[in-house]
Amino acid sequence: MPRLPEPRFAPDCTIDVDGEPVPARRGESVAVALLAAGHVVLGRSPKYHRPRGPFCLAGSCHGCLARIDGLPGQRACRVPCRPGLVVASQNAFPSAQHDLLSAFDHLYPRGLDHHHLMTRNAFLNRAAVAVSRLLTGQGRLPDRPASPASPPAQEHREALVVGAGPAGLGAALALALAGRRVLLAESDTLPGGRLRSGLGRAADPPLDWAEGAVRAVTSAGGEVAFATTALGVWHDGESPLVALRAEDGPRLRLVRVDRLVLATGTHAVPPLLPRNDLPGILAARGLARALREDGLVPGRRAVVLGRGGEAQALAERLSAAGLEVRPARMLSAVRGGRRVRSVLLPHGERVACDTLVFAGPRAPAAELARQAGAPLAFDPEGQAFRVLASPHGATGQAGLWVAGEITSPMTAEEAAEAGRLAGEAAHVHG
Repeated sequence: MPRLPEPRFAPDCTIDVDGEPVPARRGESVAVALLAAGHVVLGRSPKYHRPRGPFCLAGSCHGCLARIDGLPGQRACRVPCRPGLVVASQNAFPSAQHDLLSAFDHLYPRGLDHHHLMTRNAFLNRAAVAVSRLLTGQGRLPDRPASPASPPAQEHREALVVGAGPAGLGAALALALAGRRVLLAESDTLPGGRLRSGLGRAADPPLDWAEGAVRAVTSAGGEVAFATTALGVWHDGESPLVALRAEDGPRLRLVRVDRLVLATGTHAVPPLLPRNDLPGILAARGLARALREDGLVPGRRAVVLGRGGEAQALAERLSAAGLEVRPARMLSAVRGGRRVRSVLLPHGERVACDTLVFAGPRAPAAELARQAGAPLAFDPEGQAFRVLASPHGATGQAGLWVAGEITSPMTAEEAAEAGRLAGEAAHVHG
């Protein structure tokens, strides 16, 4: 698969993928490098060994799990490439591209009830159980034992903002300007969130604003922790206690905070279609960012499914990158074997493609807010649970505010403003 022709997108190193050298760029994710090289199948599903590949390109879907440098279950979209990196597909024999165990999917077209497999004969049942045990799991144990981690010490912070998208940056900036020392935690390695996709409107904040907000936080005595995931939030009669984990090692932090602002954004979800798990189906924002920052061209013919500004903007950018693009508002089905080969439109037309990009509704990343006790309500239109909050982000839980797309669909400009209001409220009422 070709890349964009600009020199800055040229590969500058090689990684090893199932014994085969694959060109890559230092610092780009393994998933992006593999998609650029045409390796869309990274693993197989546990039971039927159906092909799996990257979808969200943002670390939330787990479609790109692979064994990397001897460690199983690594998200390929979160691991940067470097010379000599060794990547191996998981849950497949002999490889994800040609998996003999995928025969299960054809031998049991109506589904495999493994609980009652060969139970009428004791000998055959023992054999089936033994074979099943060999085939279970998502990969072999690591090549080396993990380094022992010391118990985390509890630390105290005036304010913690989770998420460095527009809403989180707006909240952190407001708190920093008010004189609060803020800890800003972001699972990505860069700030901006959806701003980095470039699919927003002209009125949305620029990336310079995101970088300025980060500088303001550190200038006010705060800390910005990139590649750091919030694992959980607890209330034990005091202010919220948050567990943070850095991706650069087994480093766990327990942070007691006076003010907690959750701006965790949304997760990409696949389209509601049969075979929506085929490799070659990609989320719009993740692909747009990879196209913009890494020059990723995922194929030759793409169908962009969705309606609205993001779908239109991405279709135009893919077309400018040299792909044959077909916009679609609705689909009936997806066809393909190891990857997408065509889609079926509602009126029966079949459109050949090797990439399906979904620019539809996204699911609020409300897990932390729910765990922290924030009220949720089901949104029938968006088919998702959203966090209920006041216009200033108050949730009714002491010390907890929320902002951004976890409360309602909004533009990046609106999310930044919602974050500002939540940050100011947290400063005053925290």
